[in-house]
Amino acid sequence: MNRAGPAAAMVVATCLTASSCSLDADTENYSGKTIKIGYAVPALANPHWAQNVAFAQKVAEQLAVKLAVVNANSSESIQLTNIQKLIGQGVHAIVYAPVTASVGPSILSSCKVAKIKCVAMTRRPGVTPDSSNAAYNVGYVVGNDRADGEAAAAALTDAGADSCVAMSGEQGNSVADDRLKGFQDYASAHGVKILNTFRPAEVASEGQQVTERFLAAYPGPGFDCAFVFNGDAATGAISALKAKGALSRVKVSGLDADPDNIQAVQSGDLLASAAGGEYIDGGFATIMAYDAVKGFMPPQRQVVLDGIVVTKANVDKYLARFGSTPTGYDAKQLSLAYNPSAPTDRFALKLN
Repeated sequence: MNRAGPAAAMVVATCLTASSCSLDADTENYSGKTIKIGYAVPALANPHWAQNVAFAQKVAEQLAVKLAVVNANSSESIQLTNIQKLIGQGVHAIVYAPVTASVGPSILSSCKVAKIKCVAMTRRPGVTPDSSNAAYNVGYVVGNDRADGEAAAAALTDAGADSCVAMSGEQGNSVADDRLKGFQDYASAHGVKILNTFRPAEVASEGQQVTERFLAAYPGPGFDCAFVFNGDAATGAISALKAKGALSRVKVSGLDADPDNIQAVQSGDLLASAAGGEYIDGGFATIMAYDAVKGFMPPQRQVVLDGIVVTKANVDKYLARFGSTPTGYDAKQLSLAYNPSAPTDRFALKLN
């Protein structure tokens, strides 16, 4: 069973079905003055996506936008069906994180046919925004995934790691692919032996099961570090190591800095969590979608966010800035429709 944190449970509770949920009534009659944006996420059971949706909701409230959220449950076919449902509801734009890059072109094609704007978030859609698709493909907001993977690896090597096991997400998920590649390249360049890599492991239950297999395959344990590509699976890995009394001998480095990860960093169970704060990329993408509907195309259509590496040294500062409700972000000030003088680099992650 997928593990969902408190924030995830709150969002999932609003859903009428497992594969699709809406945060406003589909039968509402829109006058044309209220903008409705579809919001397609891969897996609400993951705490990262619960945080992502919560910030996007906050942005939508500030912009007086209606946000219709749909959940793909990590299924490409469900996601494509959800996109068609959103189009049928008459949304003005769609913000989406493709389950894998292979469905990105189909989503973009659907938006082109429907003549609505779309913005990708978190995961690259497999199509580069250029002059040929500007009428419907506004762009994307994603993390610097390879650099995030390198940062997670650096935390391990700096702590003296020598031999490592790793797990990542579904192949074709650009976040999983690039984070793993960044980790592998950095670890290899710094003399860390990668004993085994398993994928996909994306939720806590999978992270726990895979770690149990690693412990059985390399008894002792025969490894002193573990790389986990996302936050929820890292939580599962920590649980498995604790249950076997091995956590004191294995350093764990993860990504996403979800609420459980932050607690684990504070307690010392998790060495570091890279890509901190990147969950707000969907809120930024929502602003881009809103602006595009209003006739303001972003001057920068490919936005790449540099995430924050959360450690014991900065975890309190991170919580103050990116805790349950991120502070210091005013959607209207970041929107070109409201604030035409907003700077080109207005979308950024900063602790101060």
